[in-house]
Amino acid sequence: MKKLNISINLLQLQGACKATIKGEDCVVIRIAKSRAKPHQNGKVYLNLEAISNKNGEDDYGNTHFVAEPSTKDERESGAAKLPIIGNGKEWSNEGHQSQARPTRQVEKAAPAPLEDDGGDIPW
Repeated sequence: MKKLNISINLLQLQGACKATIKGEDCVVIRIAKSRAKPHQNGKVYLNLEAISNKNGEDDYGNTHFVAEPSTKDERESGAAKLPIIGNGKEWSNEGHQSQARPTRQVEKAAPAPLEDDGGDIPW
């Protein structure tokens, strides 16, 4: 079964801000200024979209990006798109081994060889 491991920046959500409440750092989402929808059951829901990257996997192995969906009216009017709030990596645990796509290898320069000054180690 394929799965997505998703990481989002909560402060990118509309109506979100950082606050200190009773000495604790918190993320507060102002419902009236966000796309969160209060339900009659007392819960608050937020719809998000995970969309495949057009160019495939990025340099960090992410295969998807996460955004708040725009409304039909926003799409039709050509309103600005909402910001990307996170990324996701597709993975699988079939066969007891991770089937995650291998990430691109970035070549790093070899470290310069240490010069032997012939002295003793100071400790």
